[in-house]
Amino acid sequence: MRSILELLRDIYERLTAGGTTEQQAVQSGVWVAGINVGDRVLQLLNVIILARLLSPEAFGLLGIALVVMMALNQFSRLGFDEALIHNEKEDIDDYLNTLWVMKIGRTTAVAVIAILIGPPLAEFFGEPQAGRLIQVLGGAQLLLGLQNPGIVYFQKDLNFHREFVYQVGSRFTDLVVAVAFALVFRSVWALVAGNVASKIVKLVMSYAIHSFRPIIEFELDYAKEMFDFGKWMFISTILMFLYGQADDAFVGWFFTASALGFYQLAYRFSNAPATEVTHVISRVVFPALSQVQNDIERLREGYLRALQLSTVIAFPMAAGIFAIAPQFVPIFLGNQWEPMIPLMQALAVWGGIRAFGANGGGVFKAVGRPDIPTKLQAVKVLVIALTIYPAAEYFDVVGVAYAIIGSSFFVLPPRIYFLLSIIQADIWTVVNHVMPPLIMSTIMCAVVLSTDLYILSGTGLPQFISLVVLGVVTYSISMFMLDAKTGYDVRSIYESARNSV
Repeated sequence: MRSILELLRDIYERLTAGGTTEQQAVQSGVWVAGINVGDRVLQLLNVIILARLLSPEAFGLLGIALVVMMALNQFSRLGFDEALIHNEKEDIDDYLNTLWVMKIGRTTAVAVIAILIGPPLAEFFGEPQAGRLIQVLGGAQLLLGLQNPGIVYFQKDLNFHREFVYQVGSRFTDLVVAVAFALVFRSVWALVAGNVASKIVKLVMSYAIHSFRPIIEFELDYAKEMFDFGKWMFISTILMFLYGQADDAFVGWFFTASALGFYQLAYRFSNAPATEVTHVISRVVFPALSQVQNDIERLREGYLRALQLSTVIAFPMAAGIFAIAPQFVPIFLGNQWEPMIPLMQALAVWGGIRAFGANGGGVFKAVGRPDIPTKLQAVKVLVIALTIYPAAEYFDVVGVAYAIIGSSFFVLPPRIYFLLSIIQADIWTVVNHVMPPLIMSTIMCAVVLSTDLYILSGTGLPQFISLVVLGVVTYSISMFMLDAKTGYDVRSIYESARNSV
């Protein structure tokens, strides 16, 4: 009988065996899924434990500091990593010293600005305690700038097994340190300590798991070449912040720190379809499609396969989160967090929309057209700017979520139009890939909600588990029945993944 160690070694070798582009993409997808599942599980444990030890206000104070840091990071991100991933050259070592120097300069600027503007920004939000948090988190950015630039190879070469160690190790450190501090001090500084500790681990591990060693060297030509592609990523990240994080800033300013705590935790849990499923797929899709960027047929096939896989998994996740939110929140977080239930449900809808639209981003970047999603993001920002205030006035905090959802629906048609023109496909091809999981997810959601409302009594762990099992069984049976009658080909997804690993 094989030992557990031998079994794990065999699995590792199968998942790093290489092969065709599709097989490498699937293997990488397994590793990225592992990264995101591990990250999500550790985050979940972190939040569940700390939600019992700390108040919503503590989470809100950290939320204000993180919004400020996210703004500084996004407004200074140059998109150089994406430029090197897109670069058709296999060996990009010549670029890495310039990349490292630029990152050190960027994070130094971010740290200095954060230290200077932390207190006045905290006063602007009406939470002076957040000032010191901003300054400490800003100073910690220097650790990220000093990381080994060679880690860009993890994505470029689809070597996500190394990034698994890098990402999950840092998240585990965050959990252990934050919980330890919370047990002793019971303050928001527990969250900050975990955040800083994770950055220290990332710095150390970046050199431990990649052999490249940078030196202080700057080549202007390399910087210009990277910026030519990265400029659109730079603009895109600013716009992504404005429609992805400005809502947090608005909630912190318009309402209270406690309201921001509710909003941010609701976002973490409800956007799992986009952040944990589609993010896995899109991270692999970009480098994989970059390798076939000049072959339209393979580009189209790769996109449609990614779209089918993401919607088959992400749509039922979004529907399930919507349905079980009333049970999940009081059981795992406590009754003090019940105001976040409608927020979780609204943001779960947004997570489903993002799961559908996110795959196109990999196509746009792979063919060298990052300007398209950037321009569409500008439209989203404009729509949010026009609707967020009246939505918040009329619907309270959940109105902010409605404004975000509305902006996503608004830009979806032009996004699909540009995507179809690139991959040379018609709208019905996309509809045929998306509608089956959408319909079956809606049916599953209705079954779970009806069971919770009319059959089960009360709130508790047995009821929660029953609803989860009911949702999984309902969706699985309905999808395989549909597969048998229509040839939607769900089984081929499983077979492709199995053959690749």
